[in-house]
Amino acid sequence: MWNFSLFKEEDLIEFLHRGDLEEVLVDLIRQWDYLSPGVHFALVKHLRLSERYFDEEKLAKALGIKKASAKTLLENPYVEFEFPAVSERDGKLIRGLAIKDTPEVFCNLPEKKRYITPVVEYLRSKGFVSGSVSVIFDSEFVGNSFQLSLTLALCMDAEKKRLPPNLCWSGGVRKDGRIVKVDSLDKKSEVCERFNMHLAMPFHLPKVDDLLNWLSANIVEVPVAVSIDHLRFEEFFHKEENLLNLKNIHRIDPSKLVIQTGQLSGIGWQETAKSFFGFISVLDYTLIGRLKAHIVVNGPASLSFALGILYGHTRPSVFYHYHSSERKYFPIDLQNTREIKEHTRDYQFVKSELKEGGEDLAVVLFFSHHNPTADVEHFLESKGIKADLLLLTTESSRGNLEPSNFKRIAQEISSAVQEVKGKKAYRAIHFFFSCPVALTYLFGVAFGHYDKGYIYNYSSKDRTYERVLDLEFLRSLREGGYIINMGG
Repeated sequence: MWNFSLFKEEDLIEFLHRGDLEEVLVDLIRQWDYLSPGVHFALVKHLRLSERYFDEEKLAKALGIKKASAKTLLENPYVEFEFPAVSERDGKLIRGLAIKDTPEVFCNLPEKKRYITPVVEYLRSKGFVSGSVSVIFDSEFVGNSFQLSLTLALCMDAEKKRLPPNLCWSGGVRKDGRIVKVDSLDKKSEVCERFNMHLAMPFHLPKVDDLLNWLSANIVEVPVAVSIDHLRFEEFFHKEENLLNLKNIHRIDPSKLVIQTGQLSGIGWQETAKSFFGFISVLDYTLIGRLKAHIVVNGPASLSFALGILYGHTRPSVFYHYHSSERKYFPIDLQNTREIKEHTRDYQFVKSELKEGGEDLAVVLFFSHHNPTADVEHFLESKGIKADLLLLTTESSRGNLEPSNFKRIAQEISSAVQEVKGKKAYRAIHFFFSCPVALTYLFGVAFGHYDKGYIYNYSSKDRTYERVLDLEFLRSLREGGYIINMGG
């Protein structure tokens, strides 16, 4: 019989993965007490994934447990989890295999059983398990900091939810679900960063229940502001606990959720679009598709249109329209984007007028006091752009539209544009705006990023329009998955 304890751990694990040890698995398991935790982990996982039958009685004898317990180790549902551990010299991420509803608590590191027991008591009290939990670790470590990671992995699995893929967990858990802060968090955070992960610090929350409520919520509301000058979230967003959770759990600095643009010019338009899309991408990733952004844009309507395109129609949002006469924000809740994307022929607010002129299409939104039509026509002529001109406006109250009607107006604008596009294959679309930023954001969400087109902004300094963003650029961000670092 081979003395497997003389083999290097990495060699044994590689032999297992290659299938070279199938004929001597029984001999290998008989030497369980002399094998490293890393081999334990690889061996149990190999047995579970293998299609070959393995005698649980032989496993029970080698591990010193009951046959029924050995059977559950091989057959019961399990979850994998990981957590950071540090020593005086180094640190690493340790993996664990947690098997649910075993007859007894078993662990390949016997001294950890006393730390697994309170986790089991909490899980039973919440109905997440009916029996015990057995755990196989892949390395030695000191302490009980694995408890939080183990608890969350089992709870979220029971609720058929996923944990954020970029977060690690380290903390203690009492049998009543209290979260306990552990030592060496700074060192552990450094370990996580080496693996492009962040160490969550949820110690502002008293219990696991509170943490689970946040992690399992179907929607997570987060403020995002794009503003020429300083803007405070308190002006429109009142869920301070969400900002605290973002900071402590997801390690996202709330101050970075405000993009201060200054007066936009040149490359600044693209940089602002990049920053916004990067923020949204990071938030959507760490919140696992549960993001509902609360958005304020204090800037040009043309920028707001681009941001609507970048935010997209696959996630809900709330956009805030600022009413200057009342000095307050009005929320426009877009929970279901079908409200604005679904085509309609019933035009209750929008009046359209199409003037033929070429192979391109110029879309002009006139929903404010200033009529931009003459300026747009002069600009197109000066640039040699031959285009049909689609003027979209409303009969009355152009400068005083009711925010409650914005979604319907945006739906009608989008429908009118699609109708015209459906009758003629245009080479490119040119967008010009004289309307509230909320309206252009909603139109951007509905319109999408697939057409070839250009967005223009009126420069009061030059008294003419300038091309500021291309739809092709926005599409490259959407399809290229541009993201940024939002840490503190």
